[in-house]
Amino acid sequence: MDLLVDSSSLPLTMFTALAERKDLLMALTDRLGRIEWVNQAFAERTGLASDSLTGQKFFAVLDRNSQLNVQQAYIREQLLKGESFKFELSYQTHDSRECWLLVDGQPIHDAEGITSKYTVMSTDITLRKLTEKDLEQTRQRLKRLVENVKLVPWEAVGITRQFTYVGPQASELFGYDLAEWYEPNFWYSHIHPEDLPQVITHHKSVAQDQEDYIIEYRFLTADARWVWLKDIVNVVSLPDHNTQLLGFLIDISEPKQTELSLQEALHNLEQTNQQLEIRVQQRTIALTQEKEKLEQTLKQLQKAQLQLIQSEKMSSLGQLVAGVAHEINNPVSFIYGNLTPAREYTEDLLHLLQCYQHHYPNPNPQLQAEIEAVELEFIMGDLPKLLSSMDVGANRIREIVLSLRNFSRLDEAEFKEVDIHAGIDSTLMILHSRLKVKSDCPEIRVIKEYGQLPLVECYAGQLNQVFMNIIANAIDALEDLVVRSEYLVVHSKATNNKQLTTSYPTIRIRTELSDSEEVLICIADNGLGITKEIIQRLFDPFFTTKVIGKGTGLGLSISYQIVVEKHQGQIECHSQLGKGTEFIISIPAKQTPNNTCAFERV
Repeated sequence: MDLLVDSSSLPLTMFTALAERKDLLMALTDRLGRIEWVNQAFAERTGLASDSLTGQKFFAVLDRNSQLNVQQAYIREQLLKGESFKFELSYQTHDSRECWLLVDGQPIHDAEGITSKYTVMSTDITLRKLTEKDLEQTRQRLKRLVENVKLVPWEAVGITRQFTYVGPQASELFGYDLAEWYEPNFWYSHIHPEDLPQVITHHKSVAQDQEDYIIEYRFLTADARWVWLKDIVNVVSLPDHNTQLLGFLIDISEPKQTELSLQEALHNLEQTNQQLEIRVQQRTIALTQEKEKLEQTLKQLQKAQLQLIQSEKMSSLGQLVAGVAHEINNPVSFIYGNLTPAREYTEDLLHLLQCYQHHYPNPNPQLQAEIEAVELEFIMGDLPKLLSSMDVGANRIREIVLSLRNFSRLDEAEFKEVDIHAGIDSTLMILHSRLKVKSDCPEIRVIKEYGQLPLVECYAGQLNQVFMNIIANAIDALEDLVVRSEYLVVHSKATNNKQLTTSYPTIRIRTELSDSEEVLICIADNGLGITKEIIQRLFDPFFTTKVIGKGTGLGLSISYQIVVEKHQGQIECHSQLGKGTEFIISIPAKQTPNNTCAFERV
């Protein structure tokens, strides 16, 4: 249904916005209330089409399922007068819900000031009516509650607490006539003497600040019983600058007794808890002490285990070296000692042959055939070379045996001055086979940067074991690196010597004497490096990153004990992923031997 609106009486945009609201029912009627136009919300609320509503009286349409009949006389009277009207309407929806509308009709005057039409707007006030209904129900429930509980409403003068009103429940709860409550000082005189000072102080201070408060105290009844009361006080400021008190007295004797019993039980429980805490604390201290003892015992057992392992290893090594020295050194010495006479005899025989050839240059055919058959010229040239190679081999065997003896120091197990460089060289000699070129690994280069070191007082065999553990670990790291990366070896055309690139597997050993008279031995590799987490556990017993069967996790732990505990030195590890690892060993050049954790040699 379309409607043309005079823009001079109502702006079109405002009217359109109001007409589109879903919660606002709008209708335009003639002077007698017959509908000329309704908005969509009005049509939906009545359940009729907009066209079918035209010509019907709006109150007749709203009369369906409503109590409008009580308002119709009022509406007709207002229409006849041409005046506005407003009323509330209750009706039932199609789903049997009760709804409320506030109907507001305003006259529209023509140019002569005569009412010609009406605008009727109906607002849904169902929520407000339901709220009012709920409030009334709540008020009735509270009224019944107050009348049925042990609660006494009262009013009093703020300063003196002189009652001006006391609810009738007071007589039943406390046994006093209501007239007695209005006597001066009645309230103060019936409060328990132990509670009275607190109540008076609280009442005066809080009332003076005009703040509401709640307080609990004991009150004497007419039959000489003490009951617990909760006094809920509301402070009201009067226009004459006086103060009025409004409140309720509630009998809380039963819950208070329960609370007091609970407090006593809690107090007893707290005392029991404190006793238990003391006992637990004492037990915890005892357990902590036992734990410390057990940890200390465990450390001692681990040290003893390491000592046994070290002792067994050195015993086996000593027996091996002793056997090698006995079984190999003597025959090699015999061979080496006979090489010089054999070389002299050979030279004499070769000289004699040369003399025969000089004096008898043309031997008979049979002898010439034998000379050619045995290749005498080749023998005379190769035999000195053969003897020289035997001399080199014998020297190599003697050096290996000497390196084994220097490494294990079977003849130097005591604390004495030794050459650190000799110990490092002996270790490198033992590990020489692992440094050479292999099918799956290039040669591992060793760069020695030895400084000027004095003879160092130490246990030489044990320090050699430290060098062995660290250098062997460096070789493992470089072999692991070879598997993961490719090494380049470039050849210098000028010198025809192999030059190392930055990625070539290298072990660098550097020694120096510090200003504080400490010997520093630095052993570094350019392997993959290790993480900070691993460095923190590197010297722990039985910690290893190697695969099962390749490492026991004891090498660096034993090395730490040898350097730190046996030689009063330090051992540190510095590493960076992708760049390698460096171990720095520092020991005093002069020191006092420490036998507290010595590993016995066998």
